Amino acid sequence: MEEVRELKDVLEKVEGRLIAAGKMYAAMNFTGFLAVMTLFYVVLRFFNGGSAFSVSYWTVATIVMITFTSKVWKRIVTVSGIKRGSGKKVGLKIAGAWVIGAALGWVLIPSLNPGINEEASLAVGFLSFISVSLLGQWEVLKKCCGAENEMVPAFLTPALAIPLAWRMGSGAMLWSGYVVSLGFATTILLYLHSAFKAVER
Repeated sequence: MEEVRELKDVLEKVEGRLIAAGKMYAAMNFTGFLAVMTLFYVVLRFFNGGSAFSVSYWTVATIVMITFTSKVWKRIVTVSGIKRGSGKKVGLKIAGAWVIGAALGWVLIPSLNPGINEEASLAVGFLSFISVSLLGQWEVLKKCCGAENEMVPAFLTPALAIPLAWRMGSGAMLWSGYVVSLGFATTILLYLHSAFKAVER
């Protein structure tokens, strides 16, 4: 009986470390997103901040993020024991969510010009791109692996900021960047907290 109890304890510790590894890989994914977004604001001042630059940058950035997310997802599949075929299908669905978000945020919304000026419209498109893409990613992960509630601030914070962004006369893109950074930073902290809780259990 004692041996069975010890084996159970060992298995629980192993399970906790596997869960923690998955949470840490997810946190790394959002750290990558944060780096890509911060780079946008670093180089923005050298390109006059026009819509052509924003659309070009985020088209390339979306491809980079999809590639990065796919690599992180492969590692999560490895540590979590998800079947390979299922993991590939999930990865494609996540990529699809980002493509839909990019089309909505960088093509459809700017063409509708919902803000009071061009910058406000770009900010609304940017916030919509992030919130729709991550909401889609969250829905995909929820169906295959259970709810990743740590992700919620990453898409909910930008979504709540959209009504404020379209009324801004100036500085809308910069402000929207801070909003997205807040959501991502909160998500990273929640993932790391969950990882430590899984290790300690």
